[in-house]
Amino acid sequence: MKKLKNLFLLLLCSIMFLVFAVGSSSSNVTTSSNGSGLPSSTKDLATYKLNDDIYVKNQSGEYRVKFTKIYETSNRNQYSDKQANRVIVIEYEYENISQEEDLYVSELDFKLYDKENNQLETYPVDTKYSSYISKGRKATASVAYALNSDSNYIELEFYDNMFSSSANCKVIFEW
Repeated sequence: MKKLKNLFLLLLCSIMFLVFAVGSSSSNVTTSSNGSGLPSSTKDLATYKLNDDIYVKNQSGEYRVKFTKIYETSNRNQYSDKQANRVIVIEYEYENISQEEDLYVSELDFKLYDKENNQLETYPVDTKYSSYISKGRKATASVAYALNSDSNYIELEFYDNMFSSSANCKVIFEW
């Protein structure tokens, strides 16, 4: 009986994963009204910069994301095993325009790379955690990353669906 229950739970989780992955995979990213999204020559992704509005439409509705600030912090976590020559913090805001389901935008939706194409890892310092927001609501959050490069250039790939194998757009940060 216990094996049957475990098998049923595994099957249910697998079905939920497939429904979420397939259901959220069809999304469109559009540029803000100021026309700042440009097609990328390498991956044919829309490319944005700091303070550009990114509008995402998917089966659940529409939402907006804007990366508002990037800065370095001298804060370090003495308990972290992660190597961090520099620590950067990225602040962003998001708005649930028309999704009936609560919206959650977090660092799980981002992949960051430095100028040498090394993927950055999150770094555990004080940041503002993202939260679920209902339709018509806005929120802000921030996330820190370990940066072991001397350059002031970061590419952030944004994924509407964290399980997708391809990004929806990218954001270039230069400071």
